[in-house]
Amino acid sequence: MTAQKVADAIGCNKFRVKNMCQGMTYPSPDEIRALERLFGMPVDVMLEPALLIYRDGKVWPPHIGPASIHYEYELRARGVKVDPDPDFFSTQLPWLKLGGE
Repeated sequence: MTAQKVADAIGCNKFRVKNMCQGMTYPSPDEIRALERLFGMPVDVMLEPALLIYRDGKVWPPHIGPASIHYEYELRARGVKVDPDPDFFSTQLPWLKLGGE
């Protein structure tokens, strides 16, 4: 199935679908439900757990800028796994220099 066909089925554009597939954006609660209906399987099978932190829709849209960092710290404090691996920034975003480095 092409990204365009998925986008048409869930109500977004193909670039958003591609970004979701690459783990670059969080799907909305509505997009998660639409993906489950489209493919007939739980979205947990299709996307990394880190992308599903907005599944319950309590906080949508996601925070942006510095607020997103604080929200991720809050999630981690509650035991929610936010990124797929602890070396996410060094392995996926090696050009990003975090404060204090």
